[in-house]
Amino acid sequence: MKKRYFLSLLSFFTVLFIFSACKKTEFMPAAEGEQVAYEPEATETVAQLLEKSTDASLFKRAWEKSTMKERLAGIGINTRYTLLVPNDAAMTATGMTASALEQMKRDDIDSLVLFYTMLGQLRADQLKPESLPVKSMLDKPGLFVNHYENPNSSFFDLYQFKHYLAVRGNELLINGKSKGNLNYKIAIDGGIYFMTSTIEKPSKTAIEILEADDRFTWFVEVMKKLDDQYAETTIVAYRDLFGIELTPEDFWASYGYLRERYRTMWTIVPMPNPEYARLNINISTLFAPTNDAFKNAGFTSVAAVLAFSERRGDVRFDMDTFGPAGSYPMDTVFNYHRDWGRMFAPKDPSYGLGAPNSTVFFSNDLRSAEINNYYVNLGGNASLDYAYRMPFLFSQNNGQLQMKIKNAEQSPINIVGGDINSLNGPIHVVDNLFLPKGFNLK
Repeated sequence: MKKRYFLSLLSFFTVLFIFSACKKTEFMPAAEGEQVAYEPEATETVAQLLEKSTDASLFKRAWEKSTMKERLAGIGINTRYTLLVPNDAAMTATGMTASALEQMKRDDIDSLVLFYTMLGQLRADQLKPESLPVKSMLDKPGLFVNHYENPNSSFFDLYQFKHYLAVRGNELLINGKSKGNLNYKIAIDGGIYFMTSTIEKPSKTAIEILEADDRFTWFVEVMKKLDDQYAETTIVAYRDLFGIELTPEDFWASYGYLRERYRTMWTIVPMPNPEYARLNINISTLFAPTNDAFKNAGFTSVAAVLAFSERRGDVRFDMDTFGPAGSYPMDTVFNYHRDWGRMFAPKDPSYGLGAPNSTVFFSNDLRSAEINNYYVNLGGNASLDYAYRMPFLFSQNNGQLQMKIKNAEQSPINIVGGDINSLNGPIHVVDNLFLPKGFNLK
């Protein structure tokens, strides 16, 4: 409960990202039997608006074939909901033709429509240039996120697909990408946003996306090999000193807590029994350096990066703890790319790092001046004196979005691509490595 009170102290920008994501009452329908308030200009229901639309026949057909009417009625007769409706051209472009819809199974139709449906009324005048996160009605079985809203569990919330809505001028943005001019119709029981393109539903983890993209082979390979080297140091020591043959699996099971392994943040941990489920997927933003980013930093090959890390690192087997100790210099660099430099955040002597705030930011959010003062970690059990403010400075140069670590000697680097949406959150592409103050690659 303390965390929610702490969040109320944040600026409007912070509230926009955190309060909207974490409150149970976010866009919830009115209780059954209550009078539904609506604006005077709303004279038709969502269903009536959808029925009379002239450029959404495919979505309308999907709605008719789905079980949405029954689902909404089961929630309550006064349920309000908001639809995100792609036009016919957008649906057709993704292969969702009339014939394809007729052949789809009911469960697949439901998944399609649930993904584009949000409980509650989200009006156009509530949207800002910064993203407003809202939950769709579609969840992903087997995935569990930080506990905020589930009253029956102290361990998890079910993973629900979210949409991050914003406006740029008269343009609707969802997950950082344009969906055409803002075309919103208010209804007595909600509203509809009509769109000129579909919303891509993430299906892969961040690491799966990186591993499948040739632009990030150096990043993935270096992270993997540094983890292997870290484990090998202890494996060799156990063999030489004690005659014990540890496998890599043995090592990570015993000592994995000492290192933020490259797969840790992006790998889904299976939870076969929901009754005992816990957090098994992390949601955040990743700044992924391309192969050229390493070259721009002065490296000529993966081997050169590994040699630098080996030369400057102090990873070793500690005879006092009988386990690994130390780190590699690239751990510092990669922690900024992967986790906002949290390894350097101030820690309360009694409670450690403050509670993590939401760090899901799409490209439109990175253009907001307020983000430079955002609290990455705040409150929880830790004192507010140990809050961790945004370590990056975001800026623009002739429209080019740039960023750097605050107070670093390094010039701002470019965000050359972005808004790659994964199950773990957005991936942005950068053209250089983050170097904190006093860090050099010589």
